[in-house]
Amino acid sequence: MSATNHFELNTRSYLQAIDRFSTPGVASHYPSEYRLHHWRDKRERQCITTALVGIPRGSRVLDLPCGTGRLTRLLVDQGFRVTGADVSEAMLAQARDNHATGRLSASNTFPHVKFEHRDIMQTGYQDGCFDAVICNRLFHHFTEHATRLRALRELRRISRGPVIISFFNSFALDAAYRRLKNILLKRVLHDRIPIAFKTFHAEIRSAGFRVEKKIAVRWGISPHWYVVLD
Repeated sequence: MSATNHFELNTRSYLQAIDRFSTPGVASHYPSEYRLHHWRDKRERQCITTALVGIPRGSRVLDLPCGTGRLTRLLVDQGFRVTGADVSEAMLAQARDNHATGRLSASNTFPHVKFEHRDIMQTGYQDGCFDAVICNRLFHHFTEHATRLRALRELRRISRGPVIISFFNSFALDAAYRRLKNILLKRVLHDRIPIAFKTFHAEIRSAGFRVEKKIAVRWGISPHWYVVLD
């Protein structure tokens, strides 16, 4: 899978993320739905549902990256007109198959969802194309300031409403434990590295957003947080 031709910044983490999720083998093992009785999935669903409050039913919502369609059922159940987009063709193929299976099991009453090949750095969508955008489980793969800022600006351009983004916050016991463990093991990580909210907040402002809401999956324990931007 090739990266956006015009993205000429320091893109190591961006290219690594593309390579990591581009193979059918990875896509076939990636979660396609939330496990309703698993505490971690339950907490994440609750956070996303809270972040979606205030977005009217019938709104056009983009799920980018959609992966294998993990959020599809949740977004459809909220009454949104959903488009799923991803740079990985392997993930998209899995998402389409999962959605088709869901529609069959629902006697074809499950609404149609578009799945499109798009790159977050240059989506090709028109300005203000969506009423809201959700970007789940991507920004923790972006370790460079320039990469995160480029993605934020593109999400702001294509949404005329709120943008919901998950990221890994360094303010968490789990993040501190992992930092200490890596120091002791003399291991240098190049992915999934939590950042200070102060750092991310500055990038959010530089992209022209303001933070409307912050939502922690497990405050002070898990690094996984959501921000609602407008």
